[in-house]
Amino acid sequence: MFEKVLIANRGVIAVRILKALKKNNIMSVSVYTLGDEQSLHVTESNENICIRAYNEIPEIISVASHFKVDAIHPGVGFLSENIDFAKVANHYSKFIGPPTSVFVLMGNKVKAKKIAKSANIPVTPGSEGPIKTEKEAALVGNNIGYPLIVKAADGGGGMGMERVYEEDELFSSFNSVKQQAKTLFGSDEVFIEKLIYPNRHIEVQVLADEYGNVVHLGERDCSIQRRHQKLIEFSPADISDELREALTNAAITLTRAVGYTNAGTVEFLVDEKENFYFMEMNTRIQVEHRVSEMVYRKDLISEQLRIASGEKLGYNQDDIKSYGFAIECRINAEDPENNFEAAPGTITKFIPPEDENIIVDTFIPTIKDKGSFPISMAYDSLLANLIVWGKDKESAIKKMEEMLKSFIIEGEGVKTTIPFHLQKIKEL
Repeated sequence: MFEKVLIANRGVIAVRILKALKKNNIMSVSVYTLGDEQSLHVTESNENICIRAYNEIPEIISVASHFKVDAIHPGVGFLSENIDFAKVANHYSKFIGPPTSVFVLMGNKVKAKKIAKSANIPVTPGSEGPIKTEKEAALVGNNIGYPLIVKAADGGGGMGMERVYEEDELFSSFNSVKQQAKTLFGSDEVFIEKLIYPNRHIEVQVLADEYGNVVHLGERDCSIQRRHQKLIEFSPADISDELREALTNAAITLTRAVGYTNAGTVEFLVDEKENFYFMEMNTRIQVEHRVSEMVYRKDLISEQLRIASGEKLGYNQDDIKSYGFAIECRINAEDPENNFEAAPGTITKFIPPEDENIIVDTFIPTIKDKGSFPISMAYDSLLANLIVWGKDKESAIKKMEEMLKSFIIEGEGVKTTIPFHLQKIKEL
């Protein structure tokens, strides 16, 4: 096992990684930018240092070298799926994630779909490759019919995609997504798919070691979203046993096909008739990984550390059992009544709930007396993840309602998604 690990991230995921390092008696090094110095991932780590930006590869590697870390955990976002960073990180230490070859195979959604199709995994009808011109886009649209969706081939995080409901909307959306893709991801490559709607967004959690052992930890339903970004996740999903088996088998097949190692997530769309279609593979830990942890009783960050350090999984699929029902609500600094616009400000009271069978992951420290904690607009709006477990769906939802009502977040200009969650969990 590693002796010292650099956390190359911030916020909720950085604190989550820090908890796992402490649990495994591993020294931690954190990085932070100005404004994040009060965050828990900084104040509770063994060592820390201020940097200019979380996505500066030379600076992150310089920190790793200076502190002589054994490994770097990239978390989510920022450099977590950056092949250049992974290559350099592996040169100086160990990148906690999959081989860099996987980024090439799965990082581009056009390539990923081709690999899935070759492995006999259903894919969404659409273009066979990238679409370069309006004429090509029109031909695909006429072939698969409307509505459809235009996506950035190298996109992620719910960005770089637009729905097209009528033919006369196609060219404007096509050119808009190409421009977004170039700006956000450095490539204007786009493709087109049939819009599967209504749908459910179901993903399968996988773990694979460096010795060919692959297992899954069931599925999560991530259908409740805003702007293609998840807000509520739960497990198990309300699907048939036949679909569950098909999804998990497909996820294992794809994981083996690309030589994947470490923790990953294979994502699918499921229509009303339980037809399923491969969407993408996330080659990192997911924000919502705690849901699977509570149901399957595996610490996924600890498993990442073990796998990256060269250990075998030490168990097979038959050893993995599910228990009860878990649900996660992402508590964001957003105004649900104003199209989820960011609503940062200064927090003056922050009191997370405490109870059995719940987890609160947050980077916000205890605020004492007349203290405060400013929420930056420079980063994502996630304040905390609230995860609840129950022996069944009904008891988990009831518990979540109680915990949301007792979660106190107050401050100047701060609004949160808690009211939205309280309403939405009643519809699950």
